Amino acid sequence: MNKKNFNNIILVSLCDKFSNEVGKALSEDLGMLFCDAKEMVEYELVDRHAIEELCSVDYLNACERKVIKHIGSFEGVVVSMNYDYLVRNFNLLEEKSLIVFLQLSKPFVKENEDAINSLAYESRTDDLKAIAHVCVLLRKTDTDFALEKVEDELRRLV
Repeated sequence: MNKKNFNNIILVSLCDKFSNEVGKALSEDLGMLFCDAKEMVEYELVDRHAIEELCSVDYLNACERKVIKHIGSFEGVVVSMNYDYLVRNFNLLEEKSLIVFLQLSKPFVKENEDAINSLAYESRTDDLKAIAHVCVLLRKTDTDFALEKVEDELRRLV
C-alpha cells in the first residue's frame, strides 16, 4: 500500500471506547469526519439478535460486510473499528484505508473492555499487528498523549 494515497484512517484497539475518543479527537485535528463502525452496523441492522434468529448468521455477516464495504468507500473519514469487524472484513478496507493499531497495555484492556479482549489479549494483539499499517504502542492512556503519538506516526508517512 502506498501510505500517501489512503482515503481513510481506520483506528483499532482492544478498547473500543478508547479508539472512539482518539478517533474523534484525530478527526477534529485533521478536519476529517468521524465514523464509529460499530454504531453504523448496529444502525443498519437495527436488531442484530432478531435478524440472527429470523435469518441466519450468514445473512447477518453479509449485511455487516455491506456496511463495512460502504465505510471503505468513504473519503476523508477517521473510522473507529472494533477488532471483530476489522478482522472479518479486512480485505474490504486494506487497499485505500490506513489501518492504525493503538496498542494498549493488557491491564488497561482488562479494566476497560469486555472479558474476551482481555482473555485473548496476546492473540488479538498479534492479529492486529499483522493487519495494521501502523502500530502505535501506548504506555499512557491519556487521549491527548495518544493523539500526539498517532499524529507523529502519520507525519512520518508523508
